[in-house]
Amino acid sequence: MARYRSRIPCPEIDDLFVFMWEKHKPSKQSTLFKDCLVELRDQNTSKDFILFFEELLPYFQTLQSIKMYSEFILSKLVSELQMEARFSLDSILSLIAALSEDLKEEFVRLLPRVVNSLLILLNDGGLKNAETIEQIFTSWSKIIENLRFCLARDIQGTLRNTLEMRYYPSDIINEKVSKSLLCVLDLALPIQLEKGIKMILSEVAEQPERAARAGFLHYDMIVRLQRS
Repeated sequence: MARYRSRIPCPEIDDLFVFMWEKHKPSKQSTLFKDCLVELRDQNTSKDFILFFEELLPYFQTLQSIKMYSEFILSKLVSELQMEARFSLDSILSLIAALSEDLKEEFVRLLPRVVNSLLILLNDGGLKNAETIEQIFTSWSKIIENLRFCLARDIQGTLRNTLEMRYYPSDIINEKVSKSLLCVLDLALPIQLEKGIKMILSEVAEQPERAARAGFLHYDMIVRLQRS
């Protein structure tokens, strides 16, 4: 499924995201996902990438079409997240983030699939590659930022959807995931913070070994609640 990857040019991750979000913001007649994918198509002339593009072509012409076929589109994207094709990971991850920008609240239901795919990528060797970790969390942070208003309205759901990422057995992953959620907590009402605190306590009660990795978010929510 990851046919074209080894032949896709690999722009620097920071340059790619600046290009995608600042230079090519979607027009009223377009979407960010379409603009990003078309730009990547113009940059990559390999036979396999052209085939990948053509397979998605009928599904991303309008925002309505993207919403209707969002699960199929995401399935095609996450199927490309494999370490054996690490040279195209930044491109695929940027497209997933662009999809979250277009779908906003409708992307929340897809978040568990993204989390699962990122976990598989980390477990398959991504954790050993600093560049891959940076690419993953550049995309992840943008996704959370895009969804922050939706996620802040349901802190329990947000914690539930990110549970495996939050307790991933790596200090660097734990830190990056926790920090990425701060923009969500910035918007959370006191009642949501209370629910979040209780949920984290429940998670730790079920598995006490989680205590160390739960500390950052738990403390941050307590401080925010006291200040509210």
